[in-house]
Amino acid sequence: MRRTPSHENDHLDGERTVRDLKRPGTSRRPPQPMDEDENYQLDEHPEIPRIRRASRFLELDPDQEAAPTTHSPVRSTQRARLARPQAGTRINTEQLMKRRLKRREEQAPQDQTTTRRPRTYVREQPEDQTIRERPLDQTKTRRPKPRVYIEDIPDNRPEQVQKSVRPVKNPTRPKQPPAAYNIPTVQQSYTRIGRRERHAQNLIFDIFHTIIHNRPVALTISGALILLIVLPLLFNLLLHPSTNITARYPGSTSDQSATATTVLKPANPANPHELVIQPPNNNHPAPPVLATSAYLLDADTGVTLYARNPFMHIPMMSTTKLMTALLTIEQGGKLDREITITPSITRDLNQLSADSSVMGIKPGETYSIRELLYGLFLVSGNDAAIVIADADAGSVPKFVDQMNQRALQLGMHDTHFLNPHGLMEDGHYSSAHDLAIMGQHVFSNALIHQISSTREYHIVGNKQHAEHYLENGDQFMYWYPGVDGGKTGWDAASNFLQVISCTRNGHHLIGVVMHTVDWWTDMRDLMNYGFSDFTWISPREINANVHPIPYAAEWTYFHSDTRERTIPMGTNGRFYVYTEYAISGLIMNYFDKNHGLSKFGYPIGPANTSTTTALSQRFEHATIQCDLQSKECKTV
Repeated sequence: MRRTPSHENDHLDGERTVRDLKRPGTSRRPPQPMDEDENYQLDEHPEIPRIRRASRFLELDPDQEAAPTTHSPVRSTQRARLARPQAGTRINTEQLMKRRLKRREEQAPQDQTTTRRPRTYVREQPEDQTIRERPLDQTKTRRPKPRVYIEDIPDNRPEQVQKSVRPVKNPTRPKQPPAAYNIPTVQQSYTRIGRRERHAQNLIFDIFHTIIHNRPVALTISGALILLIVLPLLFNLLLHPSTNITARYPGSTSDQSATATTVLKPANPANPHELVIQPPNNNHPAPPVLATSAYLLDADTGVTLYARNPFMHIPMMSTTKLMTALLTIEQGGKLDREITITPSITRDLNQLSADSSVMGIKPGETYSIRELLYGLFLVSGNDAAIVIADADAGSVPKFVDQMNQRALQLGMHDTHFLNPHGLMEDGHYSSAHDLAIMGQHVFSNALIHQISSTREYHIVGNKQHAEHYLENGDQFMYWYPGVDGGKTGWDAASNFLQVISCTRNGHHLIGVVMHTVDWWTDMRDLMNYGFSDFTWISPREINANVHPIPYAAEWTYFHSDTRERTIPMGTNGRFYVYTEYAISGLIMNYFDKNHGLSKFGYPIGPANTSTTTALSQRFEHATIQCDLQSKECKTV
């Protein structure tokens, strides 16, 4: 693309190279000399810009070489034709055309004898030098189009100029999105996923194949695995020789695993992990639980009724607040003593996580110990725990040290505290056995018993603090009869904990479940087993027909708690939560093949072996009897 040069060019001089301008629709012709009557100043024309141009050929007329004319030889005939005639001069068009035709006839013989010289480029010369001329090609009547050079780059060849010009993009063409933004189809996504999985499988197979065929590496890995597995087991057996013993419960259809020892003598105080389990005599099997660890304690006698992994170290989360409350009451703190939120307490409060459950304490407010305890139990306020710890011990670390000392005094050998509220930290843990022992002491205190059993509490607003409406988050007390206290813990995921105090007919029980996905089923089965009362009570039915349960929506209104619900017992057994009896073996196979519940109903008794060859079990509508030798069953 050509660009228009400036009208002011300081590099122009009196001598200029001759240029032939090609117009559309015209052919190239040799330059024609101007007539004498056409002599006028080219620079006077207003439409001709002052620009320095270069040409491959000097378009000079032969007549001008012999006799110099009045006009400059470097001015082209094209510019002369475009120039404005001088004043007083008339141009006869017919005479001018005749003169030009005559010159062409005279020059024709000379053009035929002239040989064509190689092309050369003509550069602008200084004023003191003469311009080198190159005669036109006499063998052709039409010469090539002259090349034009822009003044900024006079030395570049035409081919180089053409190559340096960048093509202009089509502005109307829509811009294509990058390939990274192309959204694949569903089939393409599945294809990519499958390809990645196959690649990963092949990589794992290659690594495994290499290890297998490399004997030194295989032996080294096998030895390391043996050391990592066997040595911890041996070390654990040496420290706790009486754990991991299987206990058989009366009336059960299968062995229930409990990491404790069933003995007929009192527990040995020298070994805190030697545990005596005395199940109630109610002809019911011990219920299987979905929790990682569970414990049922008779608070009146101290007898262990049920235990599953009782000494396993598990984060106890907000059940930590039981020790916080117990230590506050035992240290003789007056409930009406007021605590002001100082800047030092505020700094500790600011360290709580953003999603922490809080009572809503603000800097500069003043609360009594009683109000803080209600916030501690009912809404599980972590901020209330921080304020109590700072007020009682002067700092949170000092209060935590007192908590650990009190835990050892109570016989809690599998508990270690790092904070007064229970937010998860490495090294902050307890066990089902220790939580049951702590619950026994906490709920024996009349003041804590009263606070923890309160469903709603109103803190009236005044000049010292804001108004608070507190509602107890322990859902178990809203539907199970006899619950008089408790504390829950939840990690906002799948791990739920609760310590429940329940009294019925003068019988006081403490139940603990740790890290369960179905806390209402586990705790109900344990309490029914301990009280020997198996009346069906469901939070699902209470919430739908009797009264609403707080926070029931978080558990989808207990939709899974139906009478048909069962809990698997290994590979050959099924426990019905409605009657809390289990079926297994030949009876379960016959039960399933003959329309199950619709024909037989729920089991209402355990499996009995009357003789060595017969096995029977009672159901609501019939009794199933099986022959152990022939493996055949029938309905009685």
